[in-house]
Amino acid sequence: MNQRQYAEIMNCEGLQESIAVKAMLRQAVMHTNIAKKLELHAEAHPEQKEIFQKFIKKHDDKRIAAVWKAIAVAEEEKRQGWLFVENADDFMSYLEAKYDNDLSKVTEVEALQIQLTTLYNQLYQKGKQGEMG
Repeated sequence: MNQRQYAEIMNCEGLQESIAVKAMLRQAVMHTNIAKKLELHAEAHPEQKEIFQKFIKKHDDKRIAAVWKAIAVAEEEKRQGWLFVENADDFMSYLEAKYDNDLSKVTEVEALQIQLTTLYNQLYQKGKQGEMG
């Protein structure tokens, strides 16, 4: 999958490139960068090219998987009707109102949604700082 194909899917499905989606895309970029470094090494050391081709393919597969995960996140945000990071404060306000400020009453699904918003935000922030790995 390339950038044009990704954009086409996002556009055709009416999906939004949210912070959570961008966090997944940063993983794809990380794998692209690793693959490029390996390609340079393979070119500089032709005797090792075969072994590096396996690692390059591995990282390209991970890149593609990360792009599909980004699309899946966008689809889930669309299905749920809110963006996991951008609307997290609104979601928390909703839960606080729903449970009279007693978040110990949230359902299992709501608790997982809270964790998910936190994890996507952390992943995005680490990616911005160049700490992904």
